[in-house]
Amino acid sequence: MQLSFGSDYISSRGNPFPELVRISNHGFSHIQWIHQWSTDFLYTKPEIDEIEKQLGKLSLKLSETHASKGKEKDWMAPEEYRRKAGVELIKNRIDFTKRLGGDCIVLHHFEKLDQDLYEIQVKQGLKSLHELEDYSFSSGIKIALENLLLPCTFDVIEHYFNQFSPDFLGFCWDTGHSNLAEVDVTKRVEVIARERLCVLHLNDNEANGKDQHLIPFDGTCNWEWISDVIKNSPYNKNKPLTLECSASSYNDVDQFLAKAKKIGEKLTQMVT
Repeated sequence: MQLSFGSDYISSRGNPFPELVRISNHGFSHIQWIHQWSTDFLYTKPEIDEIEKQLGKLSLKLSETHASKGKEKDWMAPEEYRRKAGVELIKNRIDFTKRLGGDCIVLHHFEKLDQDLYEIQVKQGLKSLHELEDYSFSSGIKIALENLLLPCTFDVIEHYFNQFSPDFLGFCWDTGHSNLAEVDVTKRVEVIARERLCVLHLNDNEANGKDQHLIPFDGTCNWEWISDVIKNSPYNKNKPLTLECSASSYNDVDQFLAKAKKIGEKLTQMVT
């Protein structure tokens, strides 16, 4: 059974290859590449060559890449030079994903909300997406916007979705984030997911304000509802589900991965 796992279950920095070995040893077929997801790191040809080599040795395939809204290179930055650098950073991740055989990149928007800059950042983000649209289409790599913890997260996502085709801009559903939303977002998730769902971050939490990234069913998420929404969405039925879980809440990494694999298979059966 095909199943994908996030590469950052221990860390999103440093050498990723020991984590990939464990993912492969526990029978996952795919990964979502999440290393360097929030940095200004640019992948170069020698690095991509080595990642491709290691994935081949481990019989792992890339499902998608968590792209970067960098610290300096920021696609929503008020400063034009930083915004343009952020666009180049995203293009780097698109090239990375195309080379390694994935189909989507994931993007965050606001990590923190500055009310004075909100309108400017939204406009800058819109400008960046317009600049990325042709590059995305020519590469065959879709961009997926992820729901975050901020109350405005769905306002921003819906605003951008109104401007662009689902063939370019899709939805990455982080189930843990929606479980932590300050208000009930059930209906908004359903509408967006059933129109644009193309990437998954399946994880759980105890709805205590902490983004724990637990294995599904270890928290309070409604997995019957989540499975139903996925089942009735445009999510590619030939594409594996992706779990984005953290080992930090578990005592043994190998037991954590074994449990995640078993739960991922259960969710796959629920969806199909």
